[in-house]
Amino acid sequence: MIAVTSPQLYNHFDEHLDERLMKYFTENSQENACLSNHDATTNTKEQLESFIEGDCAPVIAVPGLMGTRLMVEIDCETLLMKHPEIMDACGWHTCTWSLFYSKPAPEYGIWIPSIFSPVSILRTTNNTCFGKLVGLHYDANKSEIHERYVEIEGLRVTWYGNTTGTYDIADGGFNAIGNILPLPVQISESKGFNGLSTYLTKLGYQKGLSLFAVPYDFRLTYKANSVPYTLERTIRYAYELTGKKVVIVGHSLGNLNTLPTLLNMSQEDKDKMIALYVAAGAPYGGASKPTRFMLGGNTEFVFENFIGFQFYNQRSIMGASSSGFDLIPKDTFFRFKNEPWMIELIERVNLESEYPPDTKRGQEFWKNYKNTSDIPLSFFPTPAEKCFSGLTERPEACMTLVTDLTKTPTAQVKDMVYMSDYNSTVKLLKNHYTYNPFPETMSKFSDALAAKVEEYGNPNVPVVYIYGSHLSTELMSYWDYHPEKLTSKDIMAPPTKIYQGLGDSTVEVSYSLPIAIKWAWEHLHKVGKAKPIKIAEYCSIKNMKFEVWDTTQPNGIKEMNTTEYVGVPCDCQGTNSTGTACTHAGMLFDTKIIEYIANLVITKEVPDLKTTAAYGLSNKELEKLAMTLPHLRRPRNDQDVKSWFPRHNEENKHTISI
Repeated sequence: MIAVTSPQLYNHFDEHLDERLMKYFTENSQENACLSNHDATTNTKEQLESFIEGDCAPVIAVPGLMGTRLMVEIDCETLLMKHPEIMDACGWHTCTWSLFYSKPAPEYGIWIPSIFSPVSILRTTNNTCFGKLVGLHYDANKSEIHERYVEIEGLRVTWYGNTTGTYDIADGGFNAIGNILPLPVQISESKGFNGLSTYLTKLGYQKGLSLFAVPYDFRLTYKANSVPYTLERTIRYAYELTGKKVVIVGHSLGNLNTLPTLLNMSQEDKDKMIALYVAAGAPYGGASKPTRFMLGGNTEFVFENFIGFQFYNQRSIMGASSSGFDLIPKDTFFRFKNEPWMIELIERVNLESEYPPDTKRGQEFWKNYKNTSDIPLSFFPTPAEKCFSGLTERPEACMTLVTDLTKTPTAQVKDMVYMSDYNSTVKLLKNHYTYNPFPETMSKFSDALAAKVEEYGNPNVPVVYIYGSHLSTELMSYWDYHPEKLTSKDIMAPPTKIYQGLGDSTVEVSYSLPIAIKWAWEHLHKVGKAKPIKIAEYCSIKNMKFEVWDTTQPNGIKEMNTTEYVGVPCDCQGTNSTGTACTHAGMLFDTKIIEYIANLVITKEVPDLKTTAAYGLSNKELEKLAMTLPHLRRPRNDQDVKSWFPRHNEENKHTISI
């Protein structure tokens, strides 16, 4: 969601986005198709029970960076006493009514704040209110990572729907992960999960009962935010309520929060509770853009050098955060250089470089390899085959397009070249990163590494891995000066030149595809308990499949058992354009992607209704669960999901074990 805040995007509002989406849904889907009885919508309980007896799986949505709307609650008396400088920066001078002085409201939207709010980031001057409110105290001496990040006295930042003023309009948590802009109209990049949740609701899903959002404070790395304790219990909660395995849909940074959760679950629980994991736009290997932001800020957030997200506020949110360290380039190509799957990948990359398919020599070479199994990564289509048509930035031939990052730097400052290995990254941060003192920087970097995402452990669940390679995407930034000399003075320091590769406009393919290759290789070579993976290329026309399930079990449940490359449709296909309407941030509002995911959730699993928690609960109790959202709002240590369900009337023969 990085691009959402660019003031230039305010020129691209589309008041007809929802209208076109609903028109598409009406023409391409049957209302309440996920209910066994399409008319079973008289009350909450009837609808949920009909869903349980229908063909679809519960869905859990995990948003990416800047993909959660955040609120700040203000305890005015405490803030005034402890931090009068924050009050002053925001133009507040009192906590009581006054004719001459202003006081703060009890809460404000802080991501993204209203244009007219005192917290607004769209300023012509370097207004510091937002930057001061979004900060955090950091205590590296705390043993638990989540205890190191401490709110400023008098402030509490949480997701929209978890404050006094927004509690009753949480909409199952989905008001926090959709329609991010505080405006009556949106752009596709700001819609977030709104499109998917709207579509699934039309199919008969109920937010908070069969459709679940997992909003979180995206400033914080995995070990510090709420996902470690909300996602797994949401999986358990959905399973206990419905008796069905869930489908998890992660977007962008949401995947870096989902993977550690899956790795921490037992294989028995994953096999019992998870049908599929859809990883969309996953920057598992990092990305080049965050490096540029962390070293010099982002000029895209300031319109014509005049109005926008000024550098002090950019620096403040990035300095307070640890999630930025999740997203800087990882040491993938160095860490795994001797692993068989990486050796095969590099062999394939070298062949694509030596024999370009747009040359006669290359065409002859790849033609001879067609339909053979001795090519490196034989499960991935060769350049003799056509994967793209009508998108002008992407070659039509099927290619990995990966760059060997042991040979290509991720950043360069004058003559200093920085690679993606750990030691080089530490030098980069020490020499040029100014948002925190170096010891704090390294401590936060260690906090990010504690999740061990960079080890790319296999999730051991079926995966649909959606990645893009059709758009120019940053690969490396170069400064012909020292950016730290400017940023240390609160001046933005844009790179002199940005070198481009191909990706989804945010995550270059060298940072996304290798992880999918690893998991695919592990399944094909029967490594551990690796499960099948569909390497699903966004906007590709090769081997397009609207259903990823390969076979059906005797009980009718669909299953995936084949690892393969598949093409995923997009709204940009056949447009004869660059495809810039189909980006990383806007992917989830692509009608073809929404429909694609909607097809994936049809698992045909129909449990015995009487074995589910929903069966033993009254309509009133289910309505209360949908409103209170216990999977999100209960304390960190409250993981006993079964105990959340009230015991039903003993006259009912079904019993819920507690």
